[in-house]
Amino acid sequence: MNPSDERVNEPPLSSRITTGVAIGIVVLQILIALLVYPFLPALLPSHWNAAGEIDAYLPKALALALFPFISLCVYFLIRFLINLGPSLSRPNQRTSVRANINVVSIVLLGEVLLMLVLELVTIAAGFHLVVNIRFVLSITLSALFIFVGNYFGKFRRNFWAGIRTPWTLASDTVWERTHRIGGWLFVAVGLLGLLLSFIPFLQLWGLLGLVLPVMVFLYVYSYSCYQQLTRGGGEPFSPPFDEGN
Repeated sequence: MNPSDERVNEPPLSSRITTGVAIGIVVLQILIALLVYPFLPALLPSHWNAAGEIDAYLPKALALALFPFISLCVYFLIRFLINLGPSLSRPNQRTSVRANINVVSIVLLGEVLLMLVLELVTIAAGFHLVVNIRFVLSITLSALFIFVGNYFGKFRRNFWAGIRTPWTLASDTVWERTHRIGGWLFVAVGLLGLLLSFIPFLQLWGLLGLVLPVMVFLYVYSYSCYQQLTRGGGEPFSPPFDEGN
C-alpha cells in the first residue's frame, strides 16, 4: 500500500486525542465505582419518576457497571457506524468520513460526560444525599445542547449523525443550511434551558418543551429549503462547505 494512502486512512490527530480523553473519562468512571463500591448499600437507584422520586433499584455492581458500559458502547458504536457508512460527498470533494469522525468524536464526549454526571448522582443517592435529579438533568442536558450546537455546522452529510431528513440527505446545500440554523437553535435551547432549570416546575420539562418545536421546525425547514432549491433549478443558498477546511 502507498504510504500516502495509509496517512489518508489514519484517523485525524484531533480525533485520536478526543478518543483518548473519552477513554480517560471512562477509566475515571470505573475508578470512582471501584473506590466507593465497598461503602455503598446493596441496591442503588436506577430510575426516578416525573416527580424526581426514586422508584426503581438495581444491585450496586450492575448499576455502577452500566455507566462505563453505556459510555463505551455509544461512543465506539457511533464511531464505527460513521466509518461504515458510505460517503455522501460530491465526487470532486474529499471524503467526509474523516471530517465526521473528528466532529462526532468531540460531540460524543458530551455523552460520556453525561454518563459520568449520572454515575455521580446515583452514587450520591446511594449515600442518602439529597439530589434534585430534575435540576441536575436539566442543567446537564442544557449544557449538552449548547456544546453540541456549537459543532452542528461542522457535520458533513452522512447517514448516522446530524439532522437526517429525506431532504438533508439528498442535498449538500440543504444539509449545510439546516445544520447551521439547527446549531444556533440548539445553543439557544441550551441557554434557555439553563435559565428554566432554576424554575422548579419547569425543570427538565421546560427544556423538553423547547426541543420538540425546534425539531419540528428543522424538519419543515429542510423540506422548504429543498423545495426552493429544486424549483429554482439552481443553488439559491451558499455553496456547500469545502471539505478540505
